[in-house]
Amino acid sequence: MTTARPRALLLDYVGVLTPDVSASCAAFERAVGIPEGRCFDLLVTDGQDDPDGGVIGALERGEIATATFERRLRQLLEEDGEVPPDGPLLPGLFAEVRPSGCLWEVASQVRAAGVPTGIVSNSWGLAMYPREELDARFDVQVLSGEVGLRKPDPAIFELAAGRLGIPPSHGVFVDDHAGNVAAARQVGMIAVHHEGDDVATAARLRSYFGV
Repeated sequence: MTTARPRALLLDYVGVLTPDVSASCAAFERAVGIPEGRCFDLLVTDGQDDPDGGVIGALERGEIATATFERRLRQLLEEDGEVPPDGPLLPGLFAEVRPSGCLWEVASQVRAAGVPTGIVSNSWGLAMYPREELDARFDVQVLSGEVGLRKPDPAIFELAAGRLGIPPSHGVFVDDHAGNVAAARQVGMIAVHHEGDDVATAARLRSYFGV
């Protein structure tokens, strides 16, 4: 019996269609004299007892502005004995998060074959997203700060599938975080854990969609 091909492709943005954010954050931290990984570690620790994800969760759901988030990050750094630089922090942390890799080409090939495509991304503000390019290449963009949901909440995958006009079980989702991959599988999606190897992930997607 022939297995039906999936009917839609959904991809994370940061870490899938861009380099991993940790390298960008580390470069910024080195440049300003903060130990590598400290910003994220402080934010995670600050929200570890909050089931809603603390200030990270609030930012990703769009419940607070980026300025509010940055004030909290600056406060955490100062309490930790660090001296954060003047001015906005997020542009520096995400400075090297730019479109790259062959998965852009694969997404375009899948779409050219008549399969709708979309983005499902946990957003730390919206400035990092090249909206014109995404509008031109993808049918839908589900950004957490715009929809009030964040991965790994199953509802965000259901929302994205609905916007593409498919049941979740007919879609393929790609993410670089194992927890998000597991959550997508819980709603029935074929979920691919992208571990930084564009060629391997591209081969899987081309196999699924026959492109």
